[in-house]
Amino acid sequence: MKEELWIANEVQKTLKARYEYRGGKFHFTRTKKLEVFLGSSLFVFKLDMEISFEHFQQDGAAINRASVYILPEEVLAFKHALRRFPIPFPIAFRQFTEMNQHIVEIVMESLEPPGNFAQRLAAALNAIEA
Repeated sequence: MKEELWIANEVQKTLKARYEYRGGKFHFTRTKKLEVFLGSSLFVFKLDMEISFEHFQQDGAAINRASVYILPEEVLAFKHALRRFPIPFPIAFRQFTEMNQHIVEIVMESLEPPGNFAQRLAAALNAIEA
Protein backbone atom coordinates (compact mmCIF):
# COMPACT_ATOMS: atom_id res chain seq x y z
CA MET A 1 0.00 0.00 0.00
CA LYS A 2 2.94 2.33 0.59
CA GLU A 3 3.86 2.35 -3.11
CA GLU A 4 0.22 2.88 -4.07
CA LEU A 5 0.02 5.93 -1.78
CA TRP A 6 3.16 7.35 -3.37
CA ILE A 7 1.65 6.85 -6.83
CA ALA A 8 -1.63 8.45 -5.68
CA ASN A 9 0.27 11.52 -4.50
CA GLU A 10 2.06 11.78 -7.85
CA VAL A 11 -1.23 11.41 -9.74
CA GLN A 12 -2.77 14.08 -7.50
CA LYS A 13 0.02 16.52 -8.41
CA THR A 14 -0.18 15.67 -12.11
CA LEU A 15 -3.95 16.14 -12.28
CA LYS A 16 -4.14 19.01 -9.78
CA ALA A 17 -6.95 17.08 -8.11
CA ARG A 18 -8.16 16.13 -4.67
CA TYR A 19 -8.18 12.47 -3.76
CA GLU A 20 -9.38 9.98 -1.21
CA TYR A 21 -9.10 6.24 -0.77
CA ARG A 22 -12.36 4.39 -0.25
CA GLY A 23 -13.76 1.04 -1.16
CA GLY A 24 -10.40 -0.28 -2.37
CA LYS A 25 -10.11 2.50 -4.93
CA PHE A 26 -8.28 5.82 -5.21
CA HIS A 27 -10.82 8.48 -6.21
CA PHE A 28 -9.64 11.82 -7.64
CA THR A 29 -11.84 14.84 -8.19
CA ARG A 30 -11.03 17.83 -10.35
CA THR A 31 -13.55 20.61 -10.81
CA LYS A 32 -14.05 22.24 -14.19
CA LYS A 33 -15.87 25.50 -14.74
CA LEU A 34 -18.16 25.46 -17.76
CA GLU A 35 -19.78 28.44 -19.45
CA VAL A 36 -22.78 27.59 -21.60
CA PHE A 37 -24.59 30.11 -23.78
CA LEU A 38 -28.29 29.54 -24.37
CA GLY A 39 -29.60 32.22 -26.66
CA SER A 40 -28.69 35.50 -25.01
CA SER A 41 -28.15 33.95 -21.57
CA LEU A 42 -24.89 32.74 -20.09
CA PHE A 43 -24.93 29.90 -17.55
CA VAL A 44 -21.79 29.31 -15.51
CA PHE A 45 -21.46 26.19 -13.42
CA LYS A 46 -18.88 23.72 -12.13
CA LEU A 47 -18.77 19.97 -12.63
CA ASP A 48 -16.52 17.47 -10.92
CA MET A 49 -14.54 15.17 -13.14
CA GLU A 50 -14.16 11.73 -11.55
CA ILE A 51 -10.89 9.87 -12.00
CA SER A 52 -9.98 6.61 -10.27
CA PHE A 53 -7.60 3.71 -10.21
CA GLU A 54 -7.73 0.34 -8.52
CA HIS A 55 -6.51 -3.28 -8.63
CA PHE A 56 -2.74 -2.77 -8.82
CA GLN A 57 -0.85 -5.53 -10.59
CA GLN A 58 2.73 -6.73 -10.14
CA ASP A 59 3.92 -4.80 -13.21
CA GLY A 60 2.60 -1.48 -11.84
CA ALA A 61 -0.49 -1.37 -14.04
CA ALA A 62 -3.91 -0.66 -12.58
CA ILE A 63 -7.45 -0.22 -13.83
CA ASN A 64 -7.87 3.51 -14.54
CA ARG A 65 -11.11 5.31 -15.24
CA ALA A 66 -12.02 8.95 -15.90
CA SER A 67 -15.26 10.79 -16.61
CA VAL A 68 -14.45 14.21 -18.02
CA TYR A 69 -16.94 16.97 -18.81
CA ILE A 70 -16.07 19.49 -21.50
CA LEU A 71 -17.77 21.81 -23.95
CA PRO A 72 -18.52 20.64 -27.52
CA GLU A 73 -16.03 23.13 -28.94
CA GLU A 74 -13.26 21.60 -26.78
CA VAL A 75 -13.69 18.01 -28.03
CA LEU A 76 -11.33 18.18 -31.03
CA ALA A 77 -8.46 19.76 -29.08
CA PHE A 78 -8.95 17.32 -26.19
CA LYS A 79 -8.93 14.22 -28.42
CA HIS A 80 -6.03 15.54 -30.49
CA ALA A 81 -3.93 16.01 -27.33
CA LEU A 82 -4.75 12.46 -26.24
CA ARG A 83 -3.65 11.02 -29.60
CA ARG A 84 -0.40 12.97 -29.85
CA PHE A 85 0.72 12.24 -26.28
CA PRO A 86 4.19 10.58 -26.40
CA ILE A 87 3.19 7.51 -24.37
CA PRO A 88 1.05 5.36 -26.68
CA PHE A 89 -2.36 4.11 -25.65
CA PRO A 90 -2.20 0.71 -23.98
CA ILE A 91 -3.78 -2.27 -25.71
CA ALA A 92 -6.45 -2.31 -23.00
CA PHE A 93 -7.90 1.16 -23.62
CA ARG A 94 -11.51 2.11 -24.15
CA GLN A 95 -13.10 5.50 -24.68
CA PHE A 96 -16.63 6.59 -25.37
CA THR A 97 -18.32 9.94 -25.68
CA GLU A 98 -21.78 11.08 -24.61
CA MET A 99 -22.69 14.29 -26.37
CA ASN A 100 -25.52 16.69 -26.05
CA GLN A 101 -25.93 20.18 -27.37
CA HIS A 102 -24.13 21.88 -24.45
CA ILE A 103 -21.91 19.41 -22.54
CA VAL A 104 -19.82 16.42 -23.57
CA GLU A 105 -18.84 13.58 -21.27
CA ILE A 106 -15.77 11.61 -22.29
CA VAL A 107 -15.22 8.37 -20.40
CA MET A 108 -11.86 6.65 -20.60
CA GLU A 109 -10.78 3.32 -19.15
CA SER A 110 -7.40 1.64 -19.39
CA LEU A 111 -5.11 -0.95 -17.91
CA GLU A 112 -1.75 0.78 -17.52
CA PRO A 113 0.35 2.50 -14.83
CA PRO A 114 -1.77 5.26 -13.23
CA GLY A 115 1.01 7.78 -13.80
CA ASN A 116 0.84 7.28 -17.59
CA PHE A 117 -2.95 7.59 -17.57
CA ALA A 118 -2.78 10.76 -15.43
CA GLN A 119 -0.10 12.38 -17.59
CA ARG A 120 -2.06 11.72 -20.80
CA LEU A 121 -5.26 13.07 -19.23
CA ALA A 122 -3.50 16.13 -17.79
CA ALA A 123 -2.01 16.93 -21.22
CA ALA A 124 -5.46 16.77 -22.82
CA LEU A 125 -6.99 18.95 -20.10
CA ASN A 126 -4.16 21.46 -20.40
CA ALA A 127 -4.75 21.65 -24.16
CA ILE A 128 -8.31 22.90 -23.64
CA GLU A 129 -7.50 25.16 -20.68
CA ALA A 130 -4.67 27.02 -22.39
